[in-house]
Amino acid sequence: MKFNLSVLKSEFAKNVITLITGTAIAQAIPIAISPILTRIYSPEDFGTLALYLSITSIIAIVVTGRYELAINLPSKDEDAIQILWLSCILTIIVSTIILVIVLFFNENISNLLQNNRIGDWLYFVPLTILFSGIYQSFNYWHNRKKKYAVLSKSRVIQTLNTSVVNLGAGVINKGGVGGLVFGNLIGQFLSSLYMVYVFF
Repeated sequence: MKFNLSVLKSEFAKNVITLITGTAIAQAIPIAISPILTRIYSPEDFGTLALYLSITSIIAIVVTGRYELAINLPSKDEDAIQILWLSCILTIIVSTIILVIVLFFNENISNLLQNNRIGDWLYFVPLTILFSGIYQSFNYWHNRKKKYAVLSKSRVIQTLNTSVVNLGAGVINKGGVGGLVFGNLIGQFLSSLYMVYVFF
């Protein structure tokens, strides 16, 4: 019993350290480059990005129907996988609906938000929602399988690629909110792709 308890404590400590390390690195990267980004991008660019992220964050909460929360509940993996696919299908459906809304009501939404600069970037909201929903779904699956290293790596992949694109696009285009939006989009895409790749 003592041996088993020590093994459990050791495994728990290892998992905690893995998650903390990944989270720390993921948070350190944006902080490290923020002084550079503030020289490249204007306050208006960051303001538009903040509005964009606010929109996507609100929709991302419901894009999966919150079915990803149930992935950890079934005792059998077969049942959990069915919930995983349901969550992904709902994500695709909701993202498509959002795309249709943006295509037909882009100007109306921009006027409602009282920000004309956001109009062109609303077209990328469905993609951001899609990647976010897929990431959330597979995040819970890997959590179920106790693949904490995968969770940590995905966070680092997201922030690292977001930062690289932010810097690269900012230098090439000399600022502009596009570099910030694309950086966020690419970071989410690659982290989601990594999660799906590990699953298969």
